Amino acid sequence: MDFTEELLKWYEGNARELPWIGEKNPYYIWLSEIILQQTRVEQGRPYYERFVKQYPVIEDLAGAEEDEVMKLWEGLGYYSRARNLHASAKYVAEDLGGDFPDSYEEILKLKGVGPYTAAAVASFAYNLPHAVLDGNVYRILSRYFGIDIPIDSTAGKKEFSKLASELLPEGKAAVYNQAIMDFASTQCKPGKPDCQACVLSDACAAYASGRVTELPVKEKKLKRKERFFHYLVIRYEGDVFLQKRERKDIWQNLFEFPLLELDRMIVAPAVLMKHDYCKDLLGDLDPEMMDISKVYKQLLTHQKVHACFFEMEVSDISKGFDGLKRVSVNAVKEQAFPKTLNSYLLDRGWLE
Repeated sequence: MDFTEELLKWYEGNARELPWIGEKNPYYIWLSEIILQQTRVEQGRPYYERFVKQYPVIEDLAGAEEDEVMKLWEGLGYYSRARNLHASAKYVAEDLGGDFPDSYEEILKLKGVGPYTAAAVASFAYNLPHAVLDGNVYRILSRYFGIDIPIDSTAGKKEFSKLASELLPEGKAAVYNQAIMDFASTQCKPGKPDCQACVLSDACAAYASGRVTELPVKEKKLKRKERFFHYLVIRYEGDVFLQKRERKDIWQNLFEFPLLELDRMIVAPAVLMKHDYCKDLLGDLDPEMMDISKVYKQLLTHQKVHACFFEMEVSDISKGFDGLKRVSVNAVKEQAFPKTLNSYLLDRGWLE
């Protein structure tokens, strides 16, 4: 059985209908690929459609305010993608005169673009002979060819890259890359795929040896850092105070309430308010504690965030609060927040 030939036959009758499939505008293709990094198609599709509608040409995206872009991206996670998207749009619009790069090497120079995304854009927009290779492709190739070299090892990356390039049919890079991506998403899934219904199962090494769920192999185990966030939701005359996360960390350039991060979770306000951060922020004020939220949890790739919100009322803001943004409760929904804060705001009734 010829892997490439059978895959293309399968694709002829199983191609998904998605707004970016068959698209030749490199800007739209790049936009879809950035959105689909670390994101399922079902979740990413409405974001793609909103971005295309609001920024129909790359110059529109380049000219947008960053806060506006971050708000439109809100809920997708991995917010560095949005920052890189915006920065690259500016580079194309201002430095390249609006002409999107038309070679793999030049596309790879865009901020936030790696080998996989560069190969996808180069092949879909220009049919250039570059094979896509991401976690989905690793999974198919390791199972079908029975390769148990760790995909995150130097040797594994080299072998899979060579194999992926060898399988690429001449003159059909675009359709082949889309076929293997669709096959991974709909057929050769992680966990327990329906191998009996798979058109490639007769020649699949992993299926024949009963190793489907064992492949692909990784040598590095993921370790998550635990973080404990204590948010001070300070209210004054119907307003609250926000700050932007500007340092290089998770959720950079998104808004949040004043934050105290500790090495453990403290839910007793009397204990929390004795901390130097709270004393420096609130000074001599004696805030009235209004509410203490449940502890919200969010799993990130390398971190697990625990967050608790302490809502309080103050009667004076003549001293302190420098550097914070005062926003009415009704206008809170206009700011871009990370998922954890959006969950709290939704429970609080401050989001529609």
